[in-house]
Amino acid sequence: MKTLIFVIIFFMMYLIIEHFFMTNKEGLANCNTAQHDLTYKNTATIRQQQTEIDDFKSNMESQLNSLQSRVKGFNAQISKNTKGIASNATIIKSTVKDVNDAKKQKAKELNKAGGGL
Repeated sequence: MKTLIFVIIFFMMYLIIEHFFMTNKEGLANCNTAQHDLTYKNTATIRQQQTEIDDFKSNMESQLNSLQSRVKGFNAQISKNTKGIASNATIIKSTVKDVNDAKKQKAKELNKAGGGL
């Protein structure tokens, strides 16, 4: 009887040791390799999409910077034109005043030459 118990214990120990050596630590021994391929494909797709998003983002930022510089240029030109318009208005008023003064002067000269008619 003792022999039978030793044999059973021996076989149990053998099965336990075999189980520890034969099992995969990650538990992926029975996984389908096609699933691994899909995982790698999905990872590559995600990386490609992220790269495209980053490229789009940098392109949009450069276009925004370009538009901002154009708007600043337009604002500077608008400011310059506003100052030019104000200057021209002053010059026009001065010219109109000079013309009116000259007209009055000529009218006085004509009245004087006409002898007070």
